[in-house]
Amino acid sequence: MTMKKLEKIICAIMLLSLVGTAALIALSPETVPAHYNFAGEVDRMGSRYEALVWPIFVVVMGLFFLAVARYCRKKGETGSEKFTLYTGICITLFEAALGFYFTCKGILYDPAAVPQAGMDQSMQFVGVAIGVLLVVLGNVMPKARRNALFGLRTKWSMASDSVWQRSQRFGGISGVVCGLAMIVLSIFVPGMWNLLAMTAVTALWVVLCVAASYRFYRQEQSRPQS
Repeated sequence: MTMKKLEKIICAIMLLSLVGTAALIALSPETVPAHYNFAGEVDRMGSRYEALVWPIFVVVMGLFFLAVARYCRKKGETGSEKFTLYTGICITLFEAALGFYFTCKGILYDPAAVPQAGMDQSMQFVGVAIGVLLVVLGNVMPKARRNALFGLRTKWSMASDSVWQRSQRFGGISGVVCGLAMIVLSIFVPGMWNLLAMTAVTALWVVLCVAASYRFYRQEQSRPQS
C-alpha cells in the first residue's frame, strides 16, 4: 500500500470519528453518563457534548502521526514513514472505536435499570481492542528501520542496524503473542482480574523486549572484529 493511501486512511478515520460522533450526539439525551467507577456504576452525569473529546483526540493524534510521517519522508526514511503511518492508523482507529463505544453506551443508559457488570464489558472491549492493536503493530515492527521515534528503542537496539533488526523482529513476534493473550484474557477473565492480568502480560512483554535487545547487543559485541 502506498504512503498516500495510508495517509488517506488516517484522514478518513478522523473524518469518520467527527461525523459519526456528531450523529450519535444528535441521538443522545441532553445528559449522559460521563464517568464510571470500578463497579461499572455511573458516578457522574454530564452534557452529551462531552463526547466531542473523543473525535478531537482522534484528530490531534492523526495530525501528529501525519506530521511525523512527513518528517520521516523529508529525511528519506521510507521504512520509518510507513511504520509511522501504520501506527497512526492503529492508534486513531482504536481511539475512534473507544469513542463510539462509550458514546453508544451513554445513549443506551437507563438510570432505572440495575447495573449489570458494566465495567466488565468496558474492560473486555478495551482489552480486545488493545490486543488487536498489538497484533497489528507486531506485524509492522520488523519492517521499521532504525529511527529516533518508533520501535523497540533501547540504547542497545540503537547501537547498530543488525541489533535493531533482531530487536524489532523479537518485539514484533512477542507483541503478536502478547496481543493474542490479551484478547483471550479479556474474553475469559472478568473485572479487575482482567486489568491485573493485562498489566502483568504487558509488563512481561516490555521486560523481555528490553532483555532481548541487550542480549543481541552483547552477542554482536562478542563477535570477533574483522
